[in-house]
Amino acid sequence: MGNLKKLKQALNFQEKITILGHDNIDVDAFISGILLSHFLDFLGIKNEFLILEEVKENETYHVIKEMFGIDMKDYYSSEENENRVLFLEDHYKSSHKGVVKFCLDHHPTNDKIVKNYLFYSSKISCSTSYMIYELMKEAGYEITEDETKMILVSMMIDTVSFRSQKTVKEEESKAKELAKKYSLDYESLERYCLLLTPIEGVPINSIINNGYKYYTYGKNRVKSSYIQVYDMIDEETLINWILTIKEELISEGLTMWVFIIYECKNFVTYEYRITEKNVRIVKNNKILSRGTNIMPEIEKLFSN
Repeated sequence: MGNLKKLKQALNFQEKITILGHDNIDVDAFISGILLSHFLDFLGIKNEFLILEEVKENETYHVIKEMFGIDMKDYYSSEENENRVLFLEDHYKSSHKGVVKFCLDHHPTNDKIVKNYLFYSSKISCSTSYMIYELMKEAGYEITEDETKMILVSMMIDTVSFRSQKTVKEEESKAKELAKKYSLDYESLERYCLLLTPIEGVPINSIINNGYKYYTYGKNRVKSSYIQVYDMIDEETLINWILTIKEELISEGLTMWVFIIYECKNFVTYEYRITEKNVRIVKNNKILSRGTNIMPEIEKLFSN
């Protein structure tokens, strides 16, 4: 049975769906929420897309504002509701109140929790928004120029403009076809979506917490963050950042902090595995995916 048929069957008799991206929401999670809402409208399903944490005016906020004229704060709600039927996108479990019945994610998991969902679909993909596009195409939904731009931007940002190991070449080719069909400036989008992290004049705490996520492996709580730069930063600056990370790591009671630097000029990934006692540096001459390549290796460290 195809994904569209499975989804339609699972949606039967649902009065209203609440769509949720992950906390510390990023571009793909936000865009996927918008696209999924449009698609459920098309299928005749009452729905809402919400952000259940205070919206920060960070990189993601400014990208969405600059590229699409959307204020993410318009989707913020402080109200938790245990009776909500949740449709998770770009993540597979949530700490928010409600009953999770649906999930669409481009980070496949072996977690048994997903077996209880009415609908769960995952695969390695450039972005969750591309998976939604595939459902739209199967259903005969004709995407607009703005929606096409959303799909391309989320794909590019999540793959460092298709430089990451997470890039699915077939999907990259499709992105180029879509850009051509809608006369979008593909090269300009590609350059913009490198999203080099602002560093000059920015407080250290903002830099080291860019794109942070928390992970739990047994009793070990791990935090990860990343920055994207064109050239590698100088050693003195890096040492100051690591010292600050150690201070926050201790204050937060973390086992490890994985700080990732993507150096886009030479396509290098620097991974700093920081604990209270030491720092291990892993260098890879590729742009690795945090979710697909890096954090699964960290999980293995704590399972041995």
